[in-house]
Amino acid sequence: MGMRRLARKGMVVALAAGFATLLATSTALAQSTGIATQTTLTTNSLELNGRTVTTYSATVVGDDGKPATGVVMLTEQGKSLAGAALDATGQANIRLDSLAAGNHVLIAAYSGDSVHAASQSESVAVTSAVTADSFALSINPTSVTIAAPGDAATVVATITPGSGFTGFVSLSCAGPPVSAGSSTDSALPVGVTCLFTPENLQITSSTQPFTSSFSVQTTSPAGQLSKNHKGGSGVRGHDAGAPLVLAVLLPGVIGLGMLGRKRKLFGRVALVIMVGAIGVIGTSACNARYSYLNHPPTANYGTLPGAYTLTIWAQTSDGVTASEQFLTMPLTVNSAP
Repeated sequence: MGMRRLARKGMVVALAAGFATLLATSTALAQSTGIATQTTLTTNSLELNGRTVTTYSATVVGDDGKPATGVVMLTEQGKSLAGAALDATGQANIRLDSLAAGNHVLIAAYSGDSVHAASQSESVAVTSAVTADSFALSINPTSVTIAAPGDAATVVATITPGSGFTGFVSLSCAGPPVSAGSSTDSALPVGVTCLFTPENLQITSSTQPFTSSFSVQTTSPAGQLSKNHKGGSGVRGHDAGAPLVLAVLLPGVIGLGMLGRKRKLFGRVALVIMVGAIGVIGTSACNARYSYLNHPPTANYGTLPGAYTLTIWAQTSDGVTASEQFLTMPLTVNSAP
């Protein structure tokens, strides 16, 4: 009996090990079926208000020659700094203006999508010349995923002041840069809003960071609203011209009885023409009113699922000089379950 039990245990262990090996092999095979990608990273610089603004352009293309989708992050030593969504050409403009002073080695990391495999670019060396009396902007998390349209996510923005910086910093949110190296941002995606709490930070000490929590809110689809009319209003709309017709027709009929035969003939013709004209005018007015009242509003589709890019701004001014920091954050909105 003891030998049989040991044999059964050995068989169970062998089957479990075989199943684990088969599962690992199938997982590796599933991962290997993704189309390999190539990620490249370049920099674009622009002079803005006496300083150099740099936008990092990442491009991700599959080995099949087609652009990838999803988001790409700008990283340094494995830490995500900023990111952006890939557009239809497989390119993303990542804006980051808050690197600490000194030399940095940056890499663009693509996490992959349902078709394309993950990849990363060659490293790019950059030098930041941030002055000590300015401030740095960072966010946590550096990317946001919304489960379904209508949901929201919370992000914490941190202002780290330099050794000589004090004052107020205003926080705001915009869409992605309109082009590589551009200082102009586009509008926010449809149905997306940012609410900062607080919106203005008072930096009173340069020995500690200051934070503001902001909510990224999306909009759920509402569909078409019901028609803007009550039951039976269409009938009343078509009959609205009846009082006008009767007001003109009734005096004319009474007047016909007071005319002679010849004059009655001309009066009848004139009355018919008048009634016809009033009928046409009344019908046209009623049709226009009916169409206006029964035209349904445009459907509200809310925030469509997809990958977007938000630009987070931090700005300050002492009345003479202004300073600002900004970075881009990828936003992914999934479909409703």
